Amino acid sequence: MIGVNTSVRKGVFLLFSFIFSLAAFAQNTTVRGTVKDPNGLPLQGASVVIEGTKKGVVTDINGAYSISVAPGTYTLVITYVGMQQQKQPVDVPAGGLSDVSSNLQSAGDLNRIVIVGSRSATVRSSTQTPVPVDVISARELQATGQVEPTQMLNFIAPSYNSSRQTVADGTDHIDPATLRGLGPDQVLVLVNGKRRYNTALLNVNGTIGRGSVGTDLNSIPPEAIERIEVLRDGASSQYGSDAIGGVINVVMKKNNKGTTLFAHAGQYYAGDGGVRQIGLTQGFKLGSEGFLSISGDLRHRDATNRVGDYQGNVYNALPNNYTPGQFDSVMAIDIPFSAQKGFNRKNNMAIGNSQLDNGGFLINAGIPLSGRTQFFATASMNWRDGKAAGFYRYPYQTGQVITALYPDGFLPLINSIIKDKSFIVGVQGKMAGGWNWDASQTGGGNSFRFDITNTNNATQFALGKAAQTEFYAGTLVFNQYTTNVNFSKDMGAKMGLKSFNFATGAELRFDNYQIQAGEEASWKNYDPTSGKVGGAQVFSGFQPVNAVNETRTVGAAYVDVESDITDRFLANVAARFESYSDFGSNIAGKLALRYKAADALSFRGSVSNGFRAPSMHQRYFSSVATVFVSVNGVLTPVQNGTFRNNSELAKAFGLPSLEAEKSMNYSVGLTSRLTGGWNFTVDAYQIDIKDRIVLTGIFRKTSTVVASLLAAYPDVNTAAFFSNAIDTRTKGLDVVISKDTRMDKGSLRATLAANFNKTKVTKNKDLPAPLKADPTLGNVLFDREQKSRVEEAQPRNKISLGLNYLIGKFSVNARSTRFGEVATKDITNPLLDEEFDPRVITDLSIGYKISNFATLTIGANNIGDVYPEKLKKIDYRNRLDNSSFGRFVYSRAATQFGFNGGYYFTSLVFDIGNL
Repeated sequence: MIGVNTSVRKGVFLLFSFIFSLAAFAQNTTVRGTVKDPNGLPLQGASVVIEGTKKGVVTDINGAYSISVAPGTYTLVITYVGMQQQKQPVDVPAGGLSDVSSNLQSAGDLNRIVIVGSRSATVRSSTQTPVPVDVISARELQATGQVEPTQMLNFIAPSYNSSRQTVADGTDHIDPATLRGLGPDQVLVLVNGKRRYNTALLNVNGTIGRGSVGTDLNSIPPEAIERIEVLRDGASSQYGSDAIGGVINVVMKKNNKGTTLFAHAGQYYAGDGGVRQIGLTQGFKLGSEGFLSISGDLRHRDATNRVGDYQGNVYNALPNNYTPGQFDSVMAIDIPFSAQKGFNRKNNMAIGNSQLDNGGFLINAGIPLSGRTQFFATASMNWRDGKAAGFYRYPYQTGQVITALYPDGFLPLINSIIKDKSFIVGVQGKMAGGWNWDASQTGGGNSFRFDITNTNNATQFALGKAAQTEFYAGTLVFNQYTTNVNFSKDMGAKMGLKSFNFATGAELRFDNYQIQAGEEASWKNYDPTSGKVGGAQVFSGFQPVNAVNETRTVGAAYVDVESDITDRFLANVAARFESYSDFGSNIAGKLALRYKAADALSFRGSVSNGFRAPSMHQRYFSSVATVFVSVNGVLTPVQNGTFRNNSELAKAFGLPSLEAEKSMNYSVGLTSRLTGGWNFTVDAYQIDIKDRIVLTGIFRKTSTVVASLLAAYPDVNTAAFFSNAIDTRTKGLDVVISKDTRMDKGSLRATLAANFNKTKVTKNKDLPAPLKADPTLGNVLFDREQKSRVEEAQPRNKISLGLNYLIGKFSVNARSTRFGEVATKDITNPLLDEEFDPRVITDLSIGYKISNFATLTIGANNIGDVYPEKLKKIDYRNRLDNSSFGRFVYSRAATQFGFNGGYYFTSLVFDIGNL
């Protein structure tokens, strides 16, 4: 009976459940509609989700959708790649039918709403601005298959260049990046429209941007980025003195709900350089209208190695200025002896990407305080642990190697610990009378710690095997705190104009630069009479004499007026005054115009002047380090001293005090939005920089004059200084063309972007008077090698064609990028000059939308496994060798896109907010 009663109860329960289900189903109704693009064409594959639920569908080939829901009020969230997300409210009556159709607005590069470059409240797309702006979405950044923001931009923004460096001390760990072929310190980076600090690292080795300091975009978690705006025009009068070449504004996500999880794994075709990354963004709603978006990123990058076979001597020294016969004689002994010792000539250096572990998070928040006031805040931290190698120290180099400790020599390692921290807090609102205002406090900083391992201080030779092998070499620190207040108001209505936006504001900035000395053994020469090199090999520590803790304050005020004078004519005028506590003051101005000749065609142009004071790094950095320079056609280690421009030694060399760089920026262009989805912009520019601050060439003690001046520095073989040594002129052309096409099956978006760029040194200043007494010095102030680095080391053109095809749940992204030719020159010998041909690399990825909330992507970057052209000047016997006896297969001084070859990857995105 018990079993029967249980069965009856179950049957009754199921019957009532069925009846209630039928009733509920009978009460359900349908929301249907069509999703179309800006041209009115249906979009297949658009996601339509009921906000706050797991219910959603994907549009069919006609752009149509249908969702069954209970009566009530809902919000439809409609998304499609390349389009702006749209939220559509809908009321669903009982027993009725709701028809909701939507036209999405394009999020293409040329139509997105921009912030940077204008302080006007008038909404403009980048085809409507008076100066060129690229707007790059998070989706496009992710589609590159790269995992770091610098490399993402490098393959999507032709005017932007960044290549990873190798065997370059700290620059192996922070990629120098440039805009329009200028220096890393001539582009300003903003986060949410607020100034971001520079790195503590100064590039002093033979890399792009030698003598300059930039901003590390890789310290920003990529998952936190909503979009990046690249202003390709001088903007010193609007944002500050660093913006000679342009401005990069990184806009953070403002998610108020949902979770996005991103995972990436890949490696190079060669089997090394594996990358594992996981990123997370979580949104929270604060109150009824506020948001809190938290993003985190963890990534690991294995090292790569593209070293060539070593063809030089290991155990037996070659004479200075050796002859081919002497080379053959030494190698006839050295090769069999090194083979007997088991020395590996095929893999005794690490030339490629450094090993990195990186972790960081970013918080972005905003909440209304009242109907007219909002609080906003952004905070981030990032930590990076890197490991890179220097030049191998061979046993024959007895001045650098303790053979009792390392009988076969050693490969010294530079270990970095890089820390970043930042915050932005502020309040913005609207006052009575229509004035918009905001006040904010920004702060942040970067520290770079050097730990040297697998090395020695050769002057500790008396300790033998007990000699030290690990050294703390010091820390670089840069901190920056900025206080801003801004006001703006559109007075157009009162003046009878479409718009007349008046903006003004003030800024107070505090900069702090520090060099913290390393431990004594990292830099000290314990036996100056031994002829051995003191300090840790590969990176001699910062000495107490190098230690600094300097500050500066910068005050600024600006006025910015932008007006639609007529329906066709837009004008922008800006001026900015800046005063440096340690460097005087300056006024920068700008005039930008746009004329709408027709609905589909506008002309634009600008002229501005700029001013860049020497960075604190350029004023206060000093060190003694081992560098490898070409001496008689052979890369040779020397102890190079970088001395402060205001030092007594600099005065003895006759170098004048540093002055500010001054620039003039001219641009003219046209924009067009044609029927059929065609959009294009063309902008030509010229940037003249006077008194450009650079690191000089190397003054060697082989000159009797230099030897006399450096007599008080017995451990130093060469010297370099910061100087306003050159004037430059950069001319270029930017072209961006895009086309959105609705096809019978799917949709295609094509973008062609190109930058053509040429920089020339128009004035190379003469040697100071004390050095002219030695005619052998030539023009060492800025020699052939340094001049070539400015003029030829970056691609003179970069052309990118990107295709995005969507059909159903599939997406295909293909991009081919042509990197133009680059070249290098030797310090003195034209026979060692090299030119490297252009290369085209192609990236391809295929994505599949597994569900409304999950997308799987597989792909390959540089799918053809293309490498740069190899070094050609490799005649060791005759001392005409750029390869360091075969170890360098590719140039490290002029890099187009790196030399790691093809990379394949897979990534998975979970957008749980769409469940």
